[in-house]
Amino acid sequence: MSPELVIGLVAVFVSGGAVGSAGTLLAQWILRKVDGDDRPRRAVEATAIDGLRIEVAELGRHLHNLDARLDFTERLLDGALSLAPPPERMHDSQGADARGHDREG
Repeated sequence: MSPELVIGLVAVFVSGGAVGSAGTLLAQWILRKVDGDDRPRRAVEATAIDGLRIEVAELGRHLHNLDARLDFTERLLDGALSLAPPPERMHDSQGADARGHDREG
């Protein structure tokens, strides 16, 4: 018996025999060994790798922007950022309120 199989079986029995991720991985490994499929895996094309790198870089930028927005929001809600007070209402000397309506009529 190979050492990988022994270690896999011990891991399954130590975990109480529950079929979790270790059991699933062990079953996949056993099926791969029993099947005897030794075909070389297809090489990934360089253009596909470049495309994936670009997408990962773009996702990194989006994640950085979201992180900065979240930090700003947390500081704002925590009170660490001081907001400017609202501007004073301007009173018209002719008796109109801020909406432009006359108070008399």
